[in-house]
Amino acid sequence: MTTLVALATKDALVFGCDSLGTTTELLIHPFDLLEFFDTKKKLELKRDKKGKPLLTDFGSIYRKSKHIPYTHMTHMTKLFSLEPLEMGIMTTGIASIGDRTIKSLIEEFKSKESVFRTKPKSINYAVKSIASKFLNFISKYYVDEYPDEKRKLDLDLEFILGGYDKRSPIPTIVRIKLPEKEIKETLKKGKFGIVFGGQMKEIQRLVFGTDGKNRGKIRDRHRELLKQYRNKITEFLKQKNISIEISVLSVEEIDKLEMFSDGWDLDRFQATWGDFSEQNAIECVDFFVNIMIKSQQFSDGMPTVGGEVHIALVTKAEGFRFMSREEYHHAGYFVAKEKQDKKI
Repeated sequence: MTTLVALATKDALVFGCDSLGTTTELLIHPFDLLEFFDTKKKLELKRDKKGKPLLTDFGSIYRKSKHIPYTHMTHMTKLFSLEPLEMGIMTTGIASIGDRTIKSLIEEFKSKESVFRTKPKSINYAVKSIASKFLNFISKYYVDEYPDEKRKLDLDLEFILGGYDKRSPIPTIVRIKLPEKEIKETLKKGKFGIVFGGQMKEIQRLVFGTDGKNRGKIRDRHRELLKQYRNKITEFLKQKNISIEISVLSVEEIDKLEMFSDGWDLDRFQATWGDFSEQNAIECVDFFVNIMIKSQQFSDGMPTVGGEVHIALVTKAEGFRFMSREEYHHAGYFVAKEKQDKKI
């Protein structure tokens, strides 16, 4: 579980992520199944009026399960340079495919693609084309390791890849997803803004006014309100001996009502992303990653986002540079990582 943030401005692209690795398991608390058992009859299975058990299939149990953090791994690497190209990539989801870590696969990808070895740089390259090459590369490992039936499990893998095309001064950010095998451009051509990946509930509430789950609850409450209001009107008309049937609006029809034409949007965070300086962008990305880290640190559940924040700056002129301190350390002795030494 991870939080990824990428911010594209007119002058730079900034990546940010946490460094806590978490494995989750689908677990069920025994008391969550009590609704299927009769507490007045020695916890026998409840039955319907026809005598059939209420608990009839595995799906009824599965739907009660929740993803619970099971193991933690600190100091995980989720942000990678794609030098010599002016690009970087971040990952969330599974940390390994079989016996290969995502980190080792990214390093192998760079070693095999000629565009990373050409000196001087390749005549032409683009963020989308590199994303397509990477998807083709990693999909082979993914498909070989996880047959169709296994992919129904929690084996999602997502990458945010961003940077500059050879012939463009404007940054591009794309999202790569498995098992869907899809690549999506996140910002319209020539637009600037911020992109999130992984866990982002608290960030969504700040940036978009609410998160997707709460937006769904708002929709449900409005639909229920309209339904109850219809029932009251129908009952009133019956009392007045007026036989008029009020049709029931479908979910789609309710969503198309003029009062909901804004897509249920709420007041949101306002910023002119494109005009951020490099330092503004670095601080903003750090701010959003820390929102998730701190909100989980103080919540009543086990954190799935945490650790050090890793930040990188990508510019057209200077390429990929880490802004966070990237080093190995032991007993007060510090050694900079090789990629850090080349830039700082």
